[in-house]
Amino acid sequence: MPISQDRDTLAGDPLVIQAATLVGALIGIALSTYLQLEPGKGMALAVTCLLLVWIAVDGTPAVRRAWSARDRRHEAPAARWRRIGTKLAGLAALLGAVVIACSVFPFFTQSPAVQWFIEAGHTTIPISITVAGATILYVAVTDLVAEEPDDYLHQVGRAVLMQDFREEDVLFALRLLMIKCFFLVLMFSGGIAALSDLADRPAWVFPPLSAAWFEGLMRLAILLDVILAAGGYIATFKLFAWHVRATETTALGWLVCLICYEPFFPAISHAFLPYGDGPGWQSVIREGSAVFILWSVATLSCTVVYVWATVAFGPRFSNLTHRGIITSGPYRFIKHPAYVAKNIFWWLFAAPSFVASGFAEGLARAGMLAIVSLIYLMRARAEERMLSRDPAYRDYVESIAAHGLLAMAKRRLAPTAPRV
Repeated sequence: MPISQDRDTLAGDPLVIQAATLVGALIGIALSTYLQLEPGKGMALAVTCLLLVWIAVDGTPAVRRAWSARDRRHEAPAARWRRIGTKLAGLAALLGAVVIACSVFPFFTQSPAVQWFIEAGHTTIPISITVAGATILYVAVTDLVAEEPDDYLHQVGRAVLMQDFREEDVLFALRLLMIKCFFLVLMFSGGIAALSDLADRPAWVFPPLSAAWFEGLMRLAILLDVILAAGGYIATFKLFAWHVRATETTALGWLVCLICYEPFFPAISHAFLPYGDGPGWQSVIREGSAVFILWSVATLSCTVVYVWATVAFGPRFSNLTHRGIITSGPYRFIKHPAYVAKNIFWWLFAAPSFVASGFAEGLARAGMLAIVSLIYLMRARAEERMLSRDPAYRDYVESIAAHGLLAMAKRRLAPTAPRV
């Protein structure tokens, strides 16, 4: 599905949406902790709270705008309901593909997310029935207010019903399905593990400024990040303007993205890039020292920036997709704040180990980590190539070049000489 050349301006106040995003996730974490839910239910509750807050703050105004601006199409009700039925057939086929994938591939069958869903069947069945009813209502309302109701879901339905269809829309739907299925399972599983860690080792039970305290805060930040990410992969609702405009189509773009996640990165890391092995930071930095505190604050700050970047996306977070151009939060200062913060964190955290490993081994490990950073650089470039098809992103790139963090630093370091 090609990106529209019309500028896609995101509505709503970015600060309000970011605040709602943070509050919704924290409410979910607090409720799951207070109710002492097992990690699977806790993750489901946290994501549900997040989605409800997003719908209330950002989704409801979007529905009002779509309803007031809708075009009253002059078509027979039978034709509209026939199209809605076709869309539901396409949606059922896509969900069937998800069920098959989660039943066949070990990555899914062995994941905590899928295992929890199967084990909680007595709970999830009535929820699934409720969601099915809500889905039918959602498809009908979205069809009514959409500017162009003949979307990719309709084309998938036509393909399933063996009618003429647009191949590019069906391929778009399949790419989107793979992205949502893979990353939602990955993030939900990560949330289950992070909630389990939070229950076993919460930051607040450790002495402030201790190593365990800093590690607890980082685990909390990671939990917040995966909850936001899981919510983003669910919230691809066109009715709320959270839909996917385009997906990555190049093999290189998919490769440099997927290689950064399980199950690919751990296998490659242990086989070729074991930069994290070797002596720990304890052999170089003494816990409780001023250097340790500064070092820990720096690494924690990188984690905060990384999570802030996810918060800035709100319900539009996703990999390998274009869902609107984000220019708020840390994206006001730099194009890829999450990648930059993550890589700085890795270098800060690994540096003591490089020093303790000796010159030759430390240099080799640093070279291995440099390869990882190069992968992220290639990933950033691939994303820029995809998004640059949107004129709004090209304007954003020009704005960052003129007013971003690097531009401000250059002006301070080399101020323009006064004219004579």
